[in-house]
Amino acid sequence: MDDLIGEIGKGFFRGIGYFLAEIFFGTICYWVGWPICKLVTLGKYPSSKQAVYLEDYSGNNQGFLCSAVGLAALVVGGLFGAGQF
Repeated sequence: MDDLIGEIGKGFFRGIGYFLAEIFFGTICYWVGWPICKLVTLGKYPSSKQAVYLEDYSGNNQGFLCSAVGLAALVVGGLFGAGQF
């Protein structure tokens, strides 16, 4: 019985973690990173011809790269706000 409750708890927290990661990384970090990518590449990246989704498995990494840039910007902004720079 304890094993069953432990597995249910693991699954629940794994689901919550996935949900938070998807919202934070896939949405918030993307929208922070998108204007930075547009500004640095002078509007050429990411291309506006196709919708950019994080879960696009066609080999298109534009959503992931914009989210990674956004995450880096949030980390640097947080460190700057905390007085670490």
